Amino acid sequence: MENITIGQAAAALALLVAIIAGIKSLGKTMKDWLNAALKDQFKDFEKKQDEILKRLDSVDLENCKNFLVTFLAEVGRGECKDETELQRFWEEYEHYQKLGGNSYIRNKVDELKGKKYL
Repeated sequence: MENITIGQAAAALALLVAIIAGIKSLGKTMKDWLNAALKDQFKDFEKKQDEILKRLDSVDLENCKNFLVTFLAEVGRGECKDETELQRFWEEYEHYQKLGGNSYIRNKVDELKGKKYL
């Protein structure tokens, strides 16, 4: 131990730094390789996910529309609705509008409000 020179200590330190840098570089290279290898699979997954979300939005809009049309037809025929049913109608109607619903339902709502049915 007493015969270790500064040059030997520097060489050992340089070796240690080189090993650490090599491991770090190897880790980065492996990460880049894995990202490149899986990139196409992630693109397919994201595309499928977007398609599913569009379908869900479409189903949501159509279900809202079906509920609203049925409810408005019943009210238009003079069926009485209780407070809970009316609250649910207005919640669904607001949601339908946020989804960008058609104007024919809005027109029917305005018509029934004018007749004091809603």
